[in-house]
Amino acid sequence: MNDLRLIIFDMDGLLFDTERIYFQSMKREMEKLGFEFPLETYKQLVGIPDLESDEILKGIYGEEFSIHQVLESYHQGFLEIIKAEGLMIKPGVEILLDYLDDKGIQKCIASSSDKKIIEHFLSLTGLTNRFDFYVSGEEVEKGKPHPDIFLEACVRGKVAAEQSLVIEDSLNGLKAAVSANIKCIIVPDLIDPSEEMKTKAFQIVTSLEKVIGILEGEQVE
Repeated sequence: MNDLRLIIFDMDGLLFDTERIYFQSMKREMEKLGFEFPLETYKQLVGIPDLESDEILKGIYGEEFSIHQVLESYHQGFLEIIKAEGLMIKPGVEILLDYLDDKGIQKCIASSSDKKIIEHFLSLTGLTNRFDFYVSGEEVEKGKPHPDIFLEACVRGKVAAEQSLVIEDSLNGLKAAVSANIKCIIVPDLIDPSEEMKTKAFQIVTSLEKVIGILEGEQVE
């Protein structure tokens, strides 16, 4: 942590309270097609791109199923919800960003979401200028749990993996960070920490604000 030069943030469920809205919208569209869509199924899709989500859903609902049956309407439904209700920033986001500004540490987003979605969310929440850059899932060959997106973030930030830190809320994001040889702090959202998370994470904390204590070398619970 002494030579930390870049913090890599996931987006959905970490910076913004989006996962519950995504689930609500996806569940509605799946039920229109006659499929049950429990929260446990949605949790398997957290942190991975649409192509890999499609493979998971085919395994559950059959090879005839395609995520493209619901993709456009699901995203549109999500946008309608946040237009009506707004998009909430997760607790501690701005406090942590202020701290990193004071320390001169680069900040970026590495999200499986498309570039347009990242830009839209940042614009909605007034955080556009708070990050040095971002990497979207469509800009790398393989999505999480592969390390591509975090390695690309290091390239763009011109830093080595050991000078970086990933902050994630999902197991797939954690696996990607481990594969990239980057320490990862987990801030859980919908998914409670599993034994694998507890083993592989650098640390698990309940809010982004508590990341500051870790960076300061304090014992954080």
